[in-house]
Amino acid sequence: KNNTNSRAINPVRVNEGQTGSVFALEIDGNKVAVFKPSLGEAFERYGFRAGEGAIREEAVYLVDRLCGQQARVPVTTGATIEVDGESLEGAVQFFLDDAAGFAEDFSMGKDLAQAVKKVSQADAEALALLDLRVFNTDRHGGNLLLLGSIWPKTLGPIDHGCCLPPWWALGEARFEAWMDWPQLSDRPSDAARTLAAEARRQLVRSCELLRELRLDVASIATLQICTCLVAVGVADLGLPLAKLAQLMVRKDYSKFSWLEERVLASATQEGAKVTVGRNKYNDKLFVLEDCGTADESVFVDKLVARLENVFREQLVGACAVEADDDDDEGAVLHRTRATWVTLPHPAMSTALSSVASSAEDDKSPIQRSHAA
Repeated sequence: KNNTNSRAINPVRVNEGQTGSVFALEIDGNKVAVFKPSLGEAFERYGFRAGEGAIREEAVYLVDRLCGQQARVPVTTGATIEVDGESLEGAVQFFLDDAAGFAEDFSMGKDLAQAVKKVSQADAEALALLDLRVFNTDRHGGNLLLLGSIWPKTLGPIDHGCCLPPWWALGEARFEAWMDWPQLSDRPSDAARTLAAEARRQLVRSCELLRELRLDVASIATLQICTCLVAVGVADLGLPLAKLAQLMVRKDYSKFSWLEERVLASATQEGAKVTVGRNKYNDKLFVLEDCGTADESVFVDKLVARLENVFREQLVGACAVEADDDDDEGAVLHRTRATWVTLPHPAMSTALSSVASSAEDDKSPIQRSHAA
């Protein structure tokens, strides 16, 4: 039986999409949560395996929560729910009942002064930082809610089952919901830089929680790589978030993005055997044959350390802006179809040691919760 405070939960089917069945969980006729079973998922994106969407939904919530839930991802956890007499495992997410509509229903415009009256600078930046870190492949306007009855609205990001692909499948970044917002086209605010620095500080703990979810090493590596990109680009160099997003998105599906090219070169230099292939749409993709070591985690650490150096050396030129590092803390065509460290650098080793030490001194109270 599905019970909350002795009141029966009634699962009501509300959608049948690419991610499978979606149920509204109701108590006394009121929606309280959304349930997405793992069974029946039908991802077609390269690098994603059907049945793991629920894990990624919870993973993105945990990544956001460790940084203070600044992006406002609704509370999400793994769950087992009885539907038509069958126990189904999946992800349960708190239902946002004050939605004014989807982002695609509202025009943000090009004027910054008007845009911040619709969505605050802080909210826009927090969302963009999260999407970049988890390499969201599905942030279109229908997966972002605007909440509240007054302006500016707050944001309600939903549907994160297509985030955190493995590091060798970074060809389908999708940020169209916010990529052209004027809040993100100029220098990041001090709050955004602080949040990016906090993301770096929380990275070790974030990876620990994702391992507890049994997310694979290659997908956790994507969080490490993209958090590094954000930390260097935003926290250290003060580069515009929209510019960083452009480096992750393919302008042409037959060609690699800026980030993919750097990841491929760095992985090869660290001994990985990666060839370039094409899918049935003639899109370029990585084909990983071997990471060059029996311990994949060791390879990932070396890859991230090498990429940190690349980001420090090349991001400013790639974004075609001047770095703003006066208060530097540590610097030394979208398709609608779904298809798709040498030794670690001393600076990275020191940073990771520092984070681990901080985590030991100030242990986060966050623990995974599994509802059944």
